[in-house]
Amino acid sequence: MTAPKKRIRRPAKETKRLLVAAAGHVLVEKAGDLEIGDVSKRAGVSKALAHYHFGNKAGLLNAVVADFYTRLDDAIVAVPYEGDRWIDRETKRIHDLVRFFYDDPVAPLVVGSVQSDPSLGPESLDRARRINRLGALNIAQAQRDGEIASSHDPALLVAMILGGVMAGLSEALMMSSRRDADALASEICSFVVRAAGIEPA
Repeated sequence: MTAPKKRIRRPAKETKRLLVAAAGHVLVEKAGDLEIGDVSKRAGVSKALAHYHFGNKAGLLNAVVADFYTRLDDAIVAVPYEGDRWIDRETKRIHDLVRFFYDDPVAPLVVGSVQSDPSLGPESLDRARRINRLGALNIAQAQRDGEIASSHDPALLVAMILGGVMAGLSEALMMSSRRDADALASEICSFVVRAAGIEPA
């Protein structure tokens, strides 16, 4: 007689982490499609447990997107880059940003098909507003340092810059033949310099 399989009891935090990681893999493999059955199977947990932690497919999709942006925050957005000038610091940030998006297989979906999914909750809008607030503070500091003209409204300027950067990055990720990461980052930096009205050094 075959002995019944022993259940693995994991802490809730670990189970949720496994499910989010599995959901990211499934999203990539299925080109943006996500089914809880596929995710729970990959994570090695029951569908009931997946439903318990995330409710439904929409809850799991929101968790994947939130996880992506949390990792982006920790790696780039919230990092105080070093450099004598604002543009020097932001150049480093942009190069790291491009590499992050190029290296993360979930990135093209997060800024592509998943971005327009109606099941994404208000967290996405809140996240964009928070990033804009951080960016506006960054611009305001550059204005105080005399590196960006004080005639610009920091919130408007950063919204336009970030919108352009993310639109360009999203387009680059969708190309069948990707641009070299450093070349793309340099082109984005040139755009930021022009958008911010910074005189070339």
